[in-house]
Amino acid sequence: MGDTEKDIVQIVRLALTGKESDLRAYTKRTLAPILRRRPDLVPIGKEVLALLEAGSPVRSATATVIDPLPVDLDTRQELIRRESLPELPMQIVWPPTVLRGLKEIENERDKQDKLIEAGLSPSRTILFVGPPGVGKTMGARWVANQLHRPLLTLDLAAVMSSYLGKTGNNIRAVLEFAKKRPSVLLLDEFDAIAKRRDDTAEVGELKRLVTVLLQAIDDWPIDGVLIAATNHPELLDPAVWRRFDRIIEFPHPTDELRQTFIEELLTASGSDNIDSQLIQMLTAITSKQSFSEVKREVDHLRRHALLFGTNLEEAVAEFVTTHIKNATTQSKLGWAKKLVASGYSQHKIHAITGLSRDTLRNHFPDYWDKRPRPRRSLATNGGANGKRAQLSAGKR
Repeated sequence: MGDTEKDIVQIVRLALTGKESDLRAYTKRTLAPILRRRPDLVPIGKEVLALLEAGSPVRSATATVIDPLPVDLDTRQELIRRESLPELPMQIVWPPTVLRGLKEIENERDKQDKLIEAGLSPSRTILFVGPPGVGKTMGARWVANQLHRPLLTLDLAAVMSSYLGKTGNNIRAVLEFAKKRPSVLLLDEFDAIAKRRDDTAEVGELKRLVTVLLQAIDDWPIDGVLIAATNHPELLDPAVWRRFDRIIEFPHPTDELRQTFIEELLTASGSDNIDSQLIQMLTAITSKQSFSEVKREVDHLRRHALLFGTNLEEAVAEFVTTHIKNATTQSKLGWAKKLVASGYSQHKIHAITGLSRDTLRNHFPDYWDKRPRPRRSLATNGGANGKRAQLSAGKR
């Protein structure tokens, strides 16, 4: 039996936020099991299904409750993007400190009444700080998803104008729109509109805009959530920091988190049996990359595998081998050290790194003197399986 209360809330939400296609699909899916359990509701259920098929009643009903988004008065371009119920594409990997902060935001809203009774309020304004690609935007999507609220994202390109007065009016329109609706407002690239007021390169109008922003943050309603995200905290006006109820720092991902993220990406793509050593090496190769850069790399490998008719493990093996062979000699020796520690044979380390066997013996004499007898290789042929054989079947 389904969760009837949850279904009702979801249907009402979809109707009020104008997600017509989602409303139709969700209602049909929800009605089917109900009508099987309740034959007495079949007549009215058929009527509802007929209305859904007809289309126009749903549109006319929702059209009266969907608020038009604020627009630029000259270009008529919408100033914000609205997601009625943000979806998360996969299981998100958060650093412990970030996850704790996000969970506390959710918990505060779940126990909002208790906080208010104690003279407290849940966090209304939150500042996300961190380098590009570490999950700040996804964090805002996660908050909106967990709180079951629409996500309103400021479209900075649409808001900014060569006429500063016009930019100020656009931002005021966005703030007023979001304040009147229970939602999560994301001000991405916040440093572009909340710069230090002592910056001599900025003119008075932009400095006045910062004052407007600070006032809006102070007065943000308790039933709303404002999230600002910045890649350049040093550019923010000093007064900004103390205005936010909560500040969450998104660090560069650690090796452990990046490996977990890669494993999640591979599992989500249907490839959850890739050799663990391959994943560890891919993790090391992407050591300086953010989550978004790692995802882009994995997506590239998925496309490569699909277009060239190989499996994803072979694509990863080819990528890793090519990367190592193109590295400097010093870097190759570093990789060789890792492969030695993982039990790879001299032959396979030579095949992967391109280092001569004499070089390997000179740098790792103890290993070659004490190495165990080699096992039979799982694959001896070249071609598509050769890359994987070098990496995932080459341990001794």
